[in-house]
Amino acid sequence: MSETTLVSAEELTNLVERVVASRGFNTQDQKTAGQRATFAMQHGLANSDLLETSLAGLDASINQPKLLVENKESLIYDALGQPALVQFETVFKHAVDNNIEEIRIHKTACGAFAVPAIAHYLAEHGANGQGVCVYFNNLEGGMRRFDLAPEGQLKGLLKPRERDLAWNEVRITIGPAPSDCKTVAGTTDIEAYRTRCETNGIGVRTTLWNRMQELAANH
Repeated sequence: MSETTLVSAEELTNLVERVVASRGFNTQDQKTAGQRATFAMQHGLANSDLLETSLAGLDASINQPKLLVENKESLIYDALGQPALVQFETVFKHAVDNNIEEIRIHKTACGAFAVPAIAHYLAEHGANGQGVCVYFNNLEGGMRRFDLAPEGQLKGLLKPRERDLAWNEVRITIGPAPSDCKTVAGTTDIEAYRTRCETNGIGVRTTLWNRMQELAANH
């Protein structure tokens, strides 16, 4: 059996939705998770390990991050351990509506899934004409920053030169992107990856794909 199964975006989205449904989440969270998982996988932001970790960490008893601190410059939340595969759109909307330029979300997991969440929001609503930077840690512990254009287009994945992020934290800034980063993947690289996935399929570890099908079937 092949170690990797190639699937279409529609197949991946639908299966993630069904798995999230089996975990007790509502319809909106199911759709959110399916969209974020597929977007991240087809743009090289996530792999099977990150998807598996995120699905395993989901907790349907948590319905939104808890606000800890709010002032005119920043918002600080506690995600209570919930992976970024679901929820927190209201957190970003609150920041945009109140012209707050920084959000820190503690005790979250799989922060790369915050990127498709913000990209989707920007494409539909924008953020007062501003671009956005999303800071997160990958599974290896490396800090990354993803830059998004004002309309949600993907600008690039970067490695910040200075570390200013806890291991289980996501930081979102609204406004001009700092220049103190090394590029990991530019727009051309990301688009080329997406094109390959569109042509050949999105690669998912076969054991994970089979397990997801079992979870979905048992629901």
